[in-house]
Amino acid sequence: MFFLNKNSLNIISLIAVLFLLSSCNKEEKKTEEMSFEELKQKTLSFLEDKKNEPAIENLEKIIAQYPENENISEYKLMLADLYFNTGNLLSASQMYNHYKEFYPSDSKIEFAYYRSVLSKFYQTLKIECDQSDTEKTINLCQEYLDNTLFKAYKNDILDIKKTCEHKLIGKEVSVFNFYLKRGDYDTAANRLKYLKNKHLENNPEIEARLLFLEAKLAQKQKNEDKLNENIEILANKFPESSFTKMAERLSTKSTFIF
Repeated sequence: MFFLNKNSLNIISLIAVLFLLSSCNKEEKKTEEMSFEELKQKTLSFLEDKKNEPAIENLEKIIAQYPENENISEYKLMLADLYFNTGNLLSASQMYNHYKEFYPSDSKIEFAYYRSVLSKFYQTLKIECDQSDTEKTINLCQEYLDNTLFKAYKNDILDIKKTCEHKLIGKEVSVFNFYLKRGDYDTAANRLKYLKNKHLENNPEIEARLLFLEAKLAQKQKNEDKLNENIEILANKFPESSFTKMAERLSTKSTFIF
């Protein structure tokens, strides 16, 4: 049987401690000291294990530490996608817009435009009075549509743009009704004028609705000529519309809640 003396045990213990310390030092290597390749491999490992948060942290460090890398655009788009997929829509929107600005000729630029629209559009789905994100989404949609080379997501973009426009229209109708109910007819008339000038050309389907709103205003102002004129226009142009039937009832009712 083989026995170790006390000195031998001490030496083995010392070697084990040194080995452990060496291992710890390697594990504790700071990310700012890592090479591009080390950060890249660590990021890919996190992604493979579906560890999104550490993957995001590593990608942020790659972009900050190696901005001149020839493939940096790839990692910026990867980071934007991770922001998007984890629900950080504000950061995703900013990163996609950055990508659009700095890599306009990249092969994935259309995808970046599409995702920039989605990032902003999803921010409009929260319930609030401020519609600035809705307006920004419409502008982003128009940017996409203005590029004749973009076709892959055109139908989606058109649907999103139409949804946002109708959201703004709905808000304006609510404001109009608010002032009408308060008896502030001049302000209500101005809101209606804005609605027509801003939205009717691109959304001709709202014409019957606007004619009905004009009829409501005319009734409140006791302007029978205008009320009857709009009822006649609605009957001729939109005989099957529910707005036509509602307008017709205005001539016999003093009030109508839309």
